[in-house]
Amino acid sequence: MKKGSFMSFSRPLGIKKASSAYLKLISAVLVTMSISVQSANAQKSSITLENALKRTLSNNPDLVVFDFKSSALDGESKMANLRPKMSVGVEVENVLGTGEVSGIKDADLTLTLSSVIELGDKVSGRMNVVSTKKTQLLTQRRIRTLDILGETTRRYINVIVQQALHKTEQRAEMLARTMLQTVSTRVEAGASSPLEKKRAESALSQARLSLLISEQKLNEYKRDLAIMWGDTNAAFAEVEGTLLSFPNSLSLEHMLSQLQSNPHVLLYADNYRVQEARLRVVQASQQFDIAWEAGIRRMQGINDTALVASISVPLNTKQRNLGEYEQQRALLDSIDYQKQAKIRELTRQLNQVISAKDQALLTVTTLQDNVVPTLESALKLARDGYESGRYNYIEWVTTQQQLIDMQRTLIKAAGLVHLRSADLEALTGIPVFSDSPSTSAQSSELLEKK
Repeated sequence: MKKGSFMSFSRPLGIKKASSAYLKLISAVLVTMSISVQSANAQKSSITLENALKRTLSNNPDLVVFDFKSSALDGESKMANLRPKMSVGVEVENVLGTGEVSGIKDADLTLTLSSVIELGDKVSGRMNVVSTKKTQLLTQRRIRTLDILGETTRRYINVIVQQALHKTEQRAEMLARTMLQTVSTRVEAGASSPLEKKRAESALSQARLSLLISEQKLNEYKRDLAIMWGDTNAAFAEVEGTLLSFPNSLSLEHMLSQLQSNPHVLLYADNYRVQEARLRVVQASQQFDIAWEAGIRRMQGINDTALVASISVPLNTKQRNLGEYEQQRALLDSIDYQKQAKIRELTRQLNQVISAKDQALLTVTTLQDNVVPTLESALKLARDGYESGRYNYIEWVTTQQQLIDMQRTLIKAAGLVHLRSADLEALTGIPVFSDSPSTSAQSSELLEKK
């Protein structure tokens, strides 16, 4: 960093390789920040994005809920695999009557075993429903994981931005102190009005107030980040990463071409398979089941036994299930249109986010390349000119304030670039940046394993 520069632009934001199963999804989020691998000698009081994401994923109730849902599907699978139950029955006839059938001397006792023979491969149909619901649950969990990782990343970015703003406020306070010292020296020498000293004292007080507010905001954003993994207090002094580095991003056309692999779109494919399986169950239910019963009858009156058996089949089962079939068929047909509507909505959101990101990036480029360097030079000229009596106090303080304001704007615009990039990855589930082939390749591999 050159002397006088307000922050370092030396390297992009980056993190170390993750190890957790769901942390493997973070590659798509990490490229947004372009965070570089941190040194092994990093201070213990700092935290990396990788650590923040690992803590979040290891202690997040939203993801634990999916474990219970998975257990519920395991139970549903066991029930779906059950065969029709067997029933044992006892029937007594010709007892406690009158005349010749009084008492139990002519009683007939029948012991039966009954059940149902399911036709139409109904068990396989029910098991297929549960199997497709498990796949659907994995996609839902992946979407929720990406949402959580995206929110953690956004809070991480907020901390980095506020850290940079805090350093800017520190510089503003330092410049205000330097200005007061210079003005005081000129006032004592009779070269400037005492009014200028009062203005400089007021400017220093305002700078110190802005510095205190900035520090409070920084602590607030740190707590917001720590809350993602359940801590109410941030047990770290700072987050690691630099802010101003932007690789070339992928185009809207490329991201649209990848929408079919978007987890939000894949969910509709899973929904379609689940609904298809349910429809097959309804179709199978149109195939009648055979109820059977068999047993032994003891006829007390003639002191003899005999076998008994019966079967029964329902009538008009197809017509009775026609309404349910039409209902499930309509739900199946509607999913494709829901998918098309989702793709259009994602396209609109991607277009808006990319536009906002490009605008912020244009602001960063303009301020970084033209405005801020020019104001840095102007500030030096204004200060030297004030000390030599060529410029007045207002010109110096105005130039200094413009520089601080542009530095704040530059930092916020850089933060917006990263925030919108994080939004893109949360929407698409794919790496945003094209000039990080190793990271992109690693992301694709990990997502396939997931």
